[in-house]
Amino acid sequence: MGTINSAIALVRNPVGYITANRDASATVRGIMVNYVAILAAIPFIATLIGDLWYYNLFVPFGFVGSFVAYAFVAAFLTYILDIIGVYVVGMVIGILAPSFGSSTDRIKSLRLAAFIFTPAFLIGILDIIPLLGILTILGVLYGLYILYLGLPIMLGTPKERVVTYVVAVVVATFIVYVVIGVIIGLVTAAAFHLGFGYL
Repeated sequence: MGTINSAIALVRNPVGYITANRDASATVRGIMVNYVAILAAIPFIATLIGDLWYYNLFVPFGFVGSFVAYAFVAAFLTYILDIIGVYVVGMVIGILAPSFGSSTDRIKSLRLAAFIFTPAFLIGILDIIPLLGILTILGVLYGLYILYLGLPIMLGTPKERVVTYVVAVVVATFIVYVVIGVIIGLVTAAAFHLGFGYL
């Protein structure tokens, strides 16, 4: 619950939370295991539950095996790739930092990436109702706002360069998630066909 409380505190007051925790000691493992992996479990569990009950209600019995396989594989793969995505975005922030007059602190870059993803992970609880999953976009947009606020605080980005830095991170992140989306699509399609073959 400590991680969840920290995430909620961040979302409620980004500037205050980031400022208070800017210089807190952290490690890559601590950020990824004790923060990111825990928060990413929220949409993972919600998606799994939501897909299973949805398929059970609306999919003909003869196809249930395929969709159950799809649900498990899609949820698990999304969970793993979400965690990897945070790490990659943290690397991107760090790599781009010198171009925008910002600190190249690896840990702070990774922590900021984790902060960016926090709203999307929290709102991911809505995935328990598949039709509400689209609202995750609100978490993504709020994450961009946190990035905008956090760059000057965490990495000392000059105010006049924050917007272009945000745009650069967004473009890089978009490319990362296109690749992630392709991987998920290919693997879950294979899982669906495998499940269908065992009916």
